[in-house]
Amino acid sequence: MEVWNEPAVLFEKSTMFTKSRFCKIYKVTSENPSGYLPHSHDYMQIWYITRGCCEHWVEGQKHLMARGDIFIVPPKVEHQVVRLEDAEIISCEFSFDHFFPPKENSAYQQVHEAALNLSFAWLFLKDADDIHSQFSLRPETGERVNTLMNAMLVEYENGDIYYEEFLRVQIMELLLVLAREYSQSPQSHTAAAVYDKYKPMVEDAIRYVEAHYNEPLKLEDVCRISMVSKTYFCYLFKLLTQQTLVEYIMNLRIQKAIELLKDPANSITWVGYEVGFNDSTHFSRTFKKIVGISPRTYRAIKNSES
Repeated sequence: MEVWNEPAVLFEKSTMFTKSRFCKIYKVTSENPSGYLPHSHDYMQIWYITRGCCEHWVEGQKHLMARGDIFIVPPKVEHQVVRLEDAEIISCEFSFDHFFPPKENSAYQQVHEAALNLSFAWLFLKDADDIHSQFSLRPETGERVNTLMNAMLVEYENGDIYYEEFLRVQIMELLLVLAREYSQSPQSHTAAAVYDKYKPMVEDAIRYVEAHYNEPLKLEDVCRISMVSKTYFCYLFKLLTQQTLVEYIMNLRIQKAIELLKDPANSITWVGYEVGFNDSTHFSRTFKKIVGISPRTYRAIKNSES
């Protein structure tokens, strides 16, 4: 059973990042840099307009971007960019998986969370509360961002020794500059209010998932319960649970399966069907991916311990 409908085009860092391990920085020159269909990535993307203007479409909503505008696109968000007239754009793409160490309460983790909150606030405030989803950078901040983006482009294109280390520091500085600018804007307070407004709705959806985890679940149905858009729901769900919807459901099913496997009268095939898998091979493969061993091996170990 499939729970998540993947977008038609998903760009992956494993194929897109061919020069650097964790990032890609380039100047956009094609008329339609995103192709002719909406797409998403498994990495973060920052667009900065250095000349002219372009249209940025997110979930059917058009955002007109002009010189000096910056737009952050989080992972797994479907969007499309249409370059207008003689626009010049610098794109910075990077992966949090390689950029930030997985240490709780570290300074890196704080920047990670700030960057995600910043990107989603920019993307969804207009959709959620009917206000403009971007804010204008102050002149001094705009100059600093312009200098950083161009310096990063040069660093990436030259590829001199230690260039990745320089880029790591520059991307971190860029995120901190943007996070500071955003925290001092009126939109940051509105974003907090929007989050407080929609959090209970997403919590209702989470309770629904926990009650129906062993049934066919579709993202659209769960979003309908929360009464927010698909993308906004996915953001809030990940923020509240630290997992995607698919990950949450699969982990919940495996937790329930572990309980059922304790009873030797329950066959492994029956347990898989009971927790929502309609294929025993899929159940065994998912169980091993999450637990580290197969259901049969898990049961054997537990029986030997008793």
